[in-house]
Amino acid sequence: MYKVFLVDDEPSIREGLTTIIEWEKYGFQVIATAASGREAISRFEELEPDLTIIDIRMPGMTGLDVIEEVRRNHPDSHFLILSGYADFDYAKKAISFGVDGYLLKPVDEEEIIGELERIATILTRERETMARHAGEDIVFREHQIEALLFDSLEGAGSMEEDSLGLHWPHYQIVLLEMHVTPDLQRGSVMKRKLIEAFDHKDRGIVFSFHSGLGLLSKEIITSESSARNLYDELEGLLGEWEVHMYGAAGEPVHSTSEIAQSYTQANRLLGERFLFTEQRIILWTEGSEGEGVVKPEVEAVDGAHEPVEDELADKLYYALDIRSSESVMRVLGEMEERLVPYHRTEQAIKTAFSQVFSLAFNKLAATNQHMHSIMQEHSVLINEVYHQFTMSDLKVMASEHLNRLIQRMGGGSKDTVLKQMIEFIQRNPGENLKLEVLAEVFNYNSSYLGKLFKNHTGEYFNAFLDKVRMEKAKELLDEGLKVHQVAARVGYANVDYFHGKFKKYVGESPSAYKQARTQSSIKGTATDINEE
Repeated sequence: MYKVFLVDDEPSIREGLTTIIEWEKYGFQVIATAASGREAISRFEELEPDLTIIDIRMPGMTGLDVIEEVRRNHPDSHFLILSGYADFDYAKKAISFGVDGYLLKPVDEEEIIGELERIATILTRERETMARHAGEDIVFREHQIEALLFDSLEGAGSMEEDSLGLHWPHYQIVLLEMHVTPDLQRGSVMKRKLIEAFDHKDRGIVFSFHSGLGLLSKEIITSESSARNLYDELEGLLGEWEVHMYGAAGEPVHSTSEIAQSYTQANRLLGERFLFTEQRIILWTEGSEGEGVVKPEVEAVDGAHEPVEDELADKLYYALDIRSSESVMRVLGEMEERLVPYHRTEQAIKTAFSQVFSLAFNKLAATNQHMHSIMQEHSVLINEVYHQFTMSDLKVMASEHLNRLIQRMGGGSKDTVLKQMIEFIQRNPGENLKLEVLAEVFNYNSSYLGKLFKNHTGEYFNAFLDKVRMEKAKELLDEGLKVHQVAARVGYANVDYFHGKFKKYVGESPSAYKQARTQSSIKGTATDINEE
């Protein structure tokens, strides 16, 4: 059983987590709880938990403070954080600390079970790697491989050649990152399968490395077809288990002293696994420039492209608000093109996508307050982002979630583009609306769309937008809002500019309009009283 430590300042959360989950069923046992960050720190050394589930925001010492303190002496410790929706920025920071995941409150039972199953796989793999109980001979061979890869002492190469019988014409490192369904926990069994196929048949040596299994291969692969054949063989060997496997091969070398070079190439390439377009073995000649990984249209140049999460969130919100699956797919494509080159790493890309989704859902929820499913979908979507193996997986998952949300909101709109535009403007007069952005959302040339709009409404886009805003401003003034509040609500940051616009369209200043309406209301009330 893996030991779990629960840390939360709310007794109901601690008790709820302890009782609602059948911990032992998933290989865990709650060994203790703590009500504060300081208590967690004081008990951590004594408990030595395998997993700590901790609230990100607590009085005094926050969850982030605890993680930072614990990591000084226990850098490999595992954390799952609990976060309220409003704490998304905290969650992003925690993710940068390398936590295993986060859950939004209130915690969903199925969600936490999924996290436990995933983390159980990680813990099992770590134990298997540390145990090295595949036999003394295998342990010895692995140690020798590590020496070949990491020992820079001159002359060490010939010693390993003799001790391992590595008098081969070529050497090549192939690294495999494998993700197995949590209930299997069969890492050591799979490793023995590969050892039987390669070590026992003098085809190579299987070894463990930080992300999975490696193969020092005697049979080199230099083409896409030979890489595919090896992948198919590996997949066949492991076919009885549900395995997501990604591989990378370094360049073949001619001496043991150069094996580390092949390993470095394969390891660097496997670091780009998130950008792989399919499950196969990528060759050292591919990488970011090859066909095996996502190749965004925009090349990243230091300082050339600033983050555009806010702009993309607006576009995604517009696409969702008009219930257009086609527009959502275009925005997701643009997110990939613009975010991937800038952020580059898997964690940063996932965080950027999560931020865009969160900002868009925030706006959507504000204008559709009756749609509880919006925030439910948000919680699921954000959590799923961090579980995707590749960029392609992330896009497919996101499109499915967003299209499902569109259907729950009433399905794809069949109205004309111009009718959708007019209704959108009327629903969102306070947004920073621009014809160019709406043209992108509706997939039109902005000049052409502007002419269509003028022909349909008889007014230019900006003039129509001003009139809609003025009508909304009159409503808000009637409700008793102050002039500066109304200006902000209808999209004018400059109050003086709002004054000018209002007077132009209404014929009097906002203050005069409000005063006249107030006096009219008073007179009307007095008349009603007199009649009574």
